[in-house]
Amino acid sequence: MRRTPLALLSAALLLLPVAAHAQQRPQQQQNRPPQTQPAPRLAPISLSGRYLAARVGEQDHDYDAAADQLDQALLQTPGDPDLVYGAFRLRLYAGRFDSAIELAPAVLRARPGDGFANLALAVQQIRKGEYKAAEQQLARIGTENQLGVLREYVMAWLKAGEKDFGAARAFLARLKPAAGERAEAPALVIEAQIDEMAGDKAAAEAKYRRAASLDRNGLRTTVAVAEGLRRLGKDADARELLRVYGTKYSDSVVMDGLMGPNAPMPKPPSPASGIAEILFDIGGILGSDPRAQRNDLALIFYQLATTLKPDQDFGWLMIAGLYEQFQQIPKAIAALGRIGPTSPLYWQARLRTAALDAQQDKFDQAVSRLKALVAEKPERIDAALTLADLLRGKEKWADAVAAYDTAISRLKNPEDRHWQIYFGRGIALERTKNWPKAEADMKKALELSPEQPYVLNYLGYSWIDQGLHLEEGMKMLERATELRPDDGAITDSVGWAYYRLGQFEKAVEWLERAIEQKGDDATITEHLGDAYWHVGRKREARFQWDRSLQQKPDKDRVPIIKDKLENGLNAGNDKPTVYEKAADSKQGG
Repeated sequence: MRRTPLALLSAALLLLPVAAHAQQRPQQQQNRPPQTQPAPRLAPISLSGRYLAARVGEQDHDYDAAADQLDQALLQTPGDPDLVYGAFRLRLYAGRFDSAIELAPAVLRARPGDGFANLALAVQQIRKGEYKAAEQQLARIGTENQLGVLREYVMAWLKAGEKDFGAARAFLARLKPAAGERAEAPALVIEAQIDEMAGDKAAAEAKYRRAASLDRNGLRTTVAVAEGLRRLGKDADARELLRVYGTKYSDSVVMDGLMGPNAPMPKPPSPASGIAEILFDIGGILGSDPRAQRNDLALIFYQLATTLKPDQDFGWLMIAGLYEQFQQIPKAIAALGRIGPTSPLYWQARLRTAALDAQQDKFDQAVSRLKALVAEKPERIDAALTLADLLRGKEKWADAVAAYDTAISRLKNPEDRHWQIYFGRGIALERTKNWPKAEADMKKALELSPEQPYVLNYLGYSWIDQGLHLEEGMKMLERATELRPDDGAITDSVGWAYYRLGQFEKAVEWLERAIEQKGDDATITEHLGDAYWHVGRKREARFQWDRSLQQKPDKDRVPIIKDKLENGLNAGNDKPTVYEKAADSKQGG
């Protein structure tokens, strides 16, 4: 949830209404002709107000707004070292590299060993080809710097830039991983690229091929090797490497961009491009923190990588992903916009942009973009699948089924990873009241990937709810809870299944557990209220129904819950057990 910048609140408190002759007696004021009052004037925002607004912007990951606030604060107090450092850091976060560099010398006067200030100046020097100066700049970084062991690779590239290839290889030798391990592949790629710079084509080719054999699953290793082989005149080998990878991982669109007839010749290796890849890798390490506590730092490294290598499109893709996590959707779309039509990642960028449009409430525009992408590449399933998931999320069930149909029709050989497609279509079919086809899709999803808890949950519950395959359905639900014991939605399904089977005491036990796991879910809360009613805990039942109304249930549930509150459970608002339902069906027949 976005917060109101505190600076605006403080500014609102500083409004100064102008009231002329405020000390006049009431009679004098009454006799005066009415005058137009001047508009209230907004007092300048104080230094503390700017600082607080910047802090709020930073906490919201709105780094542009935060940087703007500290820039204004600097105008008020230009020499404050803490403000200078804060403004420098926020400019880096916001990707304003050139303006950040302007503050770096002032930062270093107060903090000589600061890692980011020295690194930023080194990046600037590398851009200019001043490799010796960059080497000296990096030597000033304190021992706590963020480069870690990758610093040696950076130094190797700088030595290569100085044409001191012996020193470059010496730096690489210090960090060489154990021979034959996959981790050796990135180091071999760097060695090969430096050999290319040195003019040793035979050594470069041998190392490229060795790297490819060690890391057959890595996209960036595959791309780097293929680009190197192309530069060395081994075009056919490069194309075959890309073709095999694309077939194996369904990344043909990326591979086509790299080896298609219009694919440009890769640029020769350079210290700038090599160090950009290292900065990207550091960003990846920081961004992989499962607690997401270092994503801000990851963003800086991705920004520095794209500063050194503006066509580092993997970097732009990662920047967009971080901004999406930060709920800064316009900035995510802007980052994707840096990926141009000649990039192998252009397809992914457009696909992601369409999905982000929907997050900005531009649903029709998102659908239009996705339909165009579906038509553009009739052999691919990803655009159709993205469209289907988007339509399902908006509960446009029939349209979602049609989009899933398109995706599935393009599947030549369904694999275990495709279970989600059948599961998604199964949900949409069930919502359109086409249970036979929905059931078939659920079974297909389990055939492809038998231990998927959400499929087990959905199919098992649906069977029990319809009075079908009761024993098998309950086994599925029990297995789902074993796989996801802390998932409130799955726990709720077990409780509601017991409810439908008329085992209300067991239902209460499971539904109370579900509430502990997911206490803000209107459906679970309503279910618990129903179960309480059946075991005689009617006051608690009404309490839960009232809570359910406060939790924003689906619109069609609101009148039903209100009826329960007013009249209790009755035939009009309660679901019969599966046995009662079966008995009613027989009587009706």
